[in-house]
Amino acid sequence: MGGDEATLRGRVPLRSTILPYAVAASALLTGCPSRESVGMSSMAILGSGVVNDPANRSLRFDMLKFGLDQFCEEMLKGGAPLKLADDQPVAGRFFAASCQSQILDEETRKSFIVQFQGKGYVWGNPVGRVGFTAAGLVEYATDFQRHEDALYVYFRPRLVDATAFQPLMVESSAAQAALAAVGVDAAELGKRVVDGQLRRGFTVIRWSDRGDTDFGMGVIELGERPLHPYQVVTENKRVLYNERTELRPGQQDFVGAFVVEDDDRALYLTLSVDGAASVDALVVPQAVGDTLADAYIRTPGAQPLAGQALLDEVVRPGALSKRYVAVPPGRYYLLIDHSDRAGQSAPSGTSSAKVDYLVLIGDVP
Repeated sequence: MGGDEATLRGRVPLRSTILPYAVAASALLTGCPSRESVGMSSMAILGSGVVNDPANRSLRFDMLKFGLDQFCEEMLKGGAPLKLADDQPVAGRFFAASCQSQILDEETRKSFIVQFQGKGYVWGNPVGRVGFTAAGLVEYATDFQRHEDALYVYFRPRLVDATAFQPLMVESSAAQAALAAVGVDAAELGKRVVDGQLRRGFTVIRWSDRGDTDFGMGVIELGERPLHPYQVVTENKRVLYNERTELRPGQQDFVGAFVVEDDDRALYLTLSVDGAASVDALVVPQAVGDTLADAYIRTPGAQPLAGQALLDEVVRPGALSKRYVAVPPGRYYLLIDHSDRAGQSAPSGTSSAKVDYLVLIGDVP
């Protein structure tokens, strides 16, 4: 990987962001360069004692405004992971279609309000995969603390109003009928997943002069970091995704879409699989990925590849799979497939595949 090192940490529980707010939150710390530099230089001048002083709420809120106008822009860039619990792999994705944000800057109430609408999918027993649309409003109380060389930005939910959840598809009709017979609504199960993620809030962490960022579900204590499957050492590549997903036979996961802005760039992928004989990893352009993801949300079963893949790699247990693919400017998905509909392999049994994946972006070697 061009002299960089990516090593597997081992299958440890992950604390990860849920829903688009965490993905979007990177904008708080990577907004336009002028605002970023002003914010961090102010931090350096003021020092941690001033910033961490609870009496300085107005000052802290003013500084927190840097980059907030980019929040919804980042939210709309790509799907965000859904998890059934903090210590479990990714079980679905949410893709935002619209987003509006507002700052409530009153003396007694300083908050950040997000209104969202989008679609997604989530897998869970006993109904299998549920495709859905969702809309709602969340009000976050915002704050940050400085700890050594890192800035911890906290988003604690003050009000959650997930007003609309509409199932588009319940994959297991037999399970849905059985649940209905005992008075359990499959749509309500899906709504609980989405609503539960919103109520956790999230934490964004910025450290280093380069503006490296990380984020995690819930409140991450000062000095701690979210856990990811790979330990990455790199000087000239940027981490896009460092996550774990779990796929039952016949299932797929659509990671992205992520943005490549410049010429002569490449996507660097590291993957490993456990629990199954193989999975397929495919890199596809946004137009192909959007079509597949929408069909996956609305119809049962895995979706066949409708277009050309830029990379089509079989990942098998026992070793890290490391590949890169040069790509022109644009947006791309990583499609992880555990079915016989896309890629070169097919499930050979009933075992789930746990897949750790790392996506970096850097110069073409």
